[in-house]
Amino acid sequence: MTAKERRLQIKAKCAEFGGGYAQLVEPINDMLLALDADISQETASQVLLNIELYAKGEKYLPDCHLDESNHFLDDGIKALKAGDLGNAALQLFGAGLNFASFAAKANVVKKVDAHLMLAERFKRLKEIEE
Repeated sequence: MTAKERRLQIKAKCAEFGGGYAQLVEPINDMLLALDADISQETASQVLLNIELYAKGEKYLPDCHLDESNHFLDDGIKALKAGDLGNAALQLFGAGLNFASFAAKANVVKKVDAHLMLAERFKRLKEIEE
C-alpha cells in the first residue's frame, strides 16, 4: 500500500468517526496528502486506531498525541538515515507538534514529566548516525 492510499484510509476513518480527534487529524492529513508526504504502515495503523478509540471514549486525547509523536519520531529517524530529508523533516515536525500537544494536555489527566520525556527525544535525535 502506498503512502497516498494510507492517507486516504485515514481521511475515510475521520469521516466515519468524526469527533474532536478526527477534526484535528483530518486537515493535517489532507495537507500531507497534497504534498505526497510519506507515512509508514505502522504509523497509519496507529492513527486509524486512535481515531476509532478516541471516538468510542476508550482513549484519552493526550495518549493519541503521544502515540503519534513516538511513531513520527521513529519514522523521521528512519527517513533521515535513508537520506529522505524532506519526509524526515515532515515526520520530525509532526513528532514535535504531537509531543507539544501531548505535553500541554497530559497534565490535565495525569502526572507526567514532559521535560524528561522531551530530553529523551532530543537525545535520540542527537545520537543519530548514518
